[in-house]
This record gives sequence, C-alpha cells and structure tokens, in this order.
Amino acid sequence: MDPLGLLLEIVAIAAYPGGLFLAVMAGITYRGAGLERGARLDPRGLVAIAAAVVAAAMAPLPGTPAASLPPPGGATPNLIAAVILIVAAGSLVAPQPWSSRRRVLVAFGGIALVLLGLVASSYSTTAISGTTGAAYATARIAAAVAVLVALPLMVKPHAATGSGAARATVIAASLEVVLAIVIPPAQQWPVAPLWVVGLVAAVAAYALLLRFSRAAVQREHLSLVAAAWLCSVAASVTAVIASRP
Repeated sequence: MDPLGLLLEIVAIAAYPGGLFLAVMAGITYRGAGLERGARLDPRGLVAIAAAVVAAAMAPLPGTPAASLPPPGGATPNLIAAVILIVAAGSLVAPQPWSSRRRVLVAFGGIALVLLGLVASSYSTTAISGTTGAAYATARIAAAVAVLVALPLMVKPHAATGSGAARATVIAASLEVVLAIVIPPAQQWPVAPLWVVGLVAAVAAYALLLRFSRAAVQREHLSLVAAAWLCSVAASVTAVIASRP
C-alpha cells in the first residue's frame, strides 16, 4: 500500500466514517435512546467497539476516504465483511441466551443482505447502492428496513447487563453500514454534506424510536419480529427477481 493509501485508511478508521464520527453517532444513540450506563467496559466490550469501528470505516458514506484507497479507482467496501464484523460485535454485547426468534432474524437478515450481491453481481457496498431500477431499490430498502427493525431485538440496547456505551457503538456502526446501501454513491459537494446531515438526523430519529419501543423490544414483541421477518423475505425475493436476466 502506498503512503497516501495508508494515510487515508487511517483517517477512515480514526476519524470518518469510523473513529470520531462513529463516537458522535454512538453518543447520539446513547442519549436519544436513553440507555443506561451499565457495567464498565470489559474485554468483550472493547473488542466489540474495535470491530464496530472497523465495520463503520468500511461504509462508503459521502466523502469517505475509502473512495480514494488503492487499488486504483477506489477500494472495495465489502458489505459481507462489514456485516460479519457487526454480527461479531453484536454477539459480544448482546445479552445471553439467544432466543429462537433472535436466531431466525439473524439468519433471514443475513440471507437478504447476501442476496443483494446478486443484484449488483458484487458484494461491494458501492456497487450495491449504485444499482438502478425499481426492483433494485425495493430490495435495498426492504433489506435496510429489516435490519433496522431487527437490530434492537438482537442487541437489546436497554438490557441491564454489559456496557451501554458498547451497545450504542455497535448500533451506530450498524446504522452506518446499513444506511450506506441506500445512499447513492459518488456524492459530491455541495450535496455530500447534506447526505451526512441526513444520516445524523436519521440516527437521532432511530434513537428516539428505540426509547419509545423499549418495552416491545425487551419482550421481543411478535409484531416487531414479524415485521423484520417479512421485510427480510421481501428483500430476498425481490433481489432474486431483480437479478434474473
């Protein structure tokens, strides 16, 4: 890797879209959702935060240095790699044991995201977000909604155990990775900053929804499980249909 590429990679991890930017998003999530401080950060929480930072750094948000990383033409922000990091981080901060409903949602959500690669013939997040057509857009939006609904059921942000800061960081990183698939790529000034502002507003609104849905999430209410499952199935079916010649 050339020195410039290394520098841009460090910026992506340390500042934007990981590092400092992720810390701001996590703070908004923590305050907006009304999370409890919980226990002190332990090794599991620290590893989860580290994985979340790397996953967020891979999200091709507007203005991200990832677009300038080698190889020529930009690095490939792999959606599957980012999702694996998020799932690993979530498993470290989520309360145990895992119910069958949570396992089902992880499986179906993962399948929906994998099938999005069929739409773009690539697992590059940039390629996936750049696909055109109504069916492609429907698959991306349905997959994003499925993850957004299932995420609090997986992480249980208001759980009494573990670190609230670690859970907020994992949730914020998840939002960056997932929302990146619905943001059109290659945004330039002055539009790019508006997308970033919109992302911050979306994270704040999502945090408030977490606050208001606390009781339903803790009970793993059937309506939330059903909504996440149906959106996952819709995204999977639409992605398969859209990928057919």
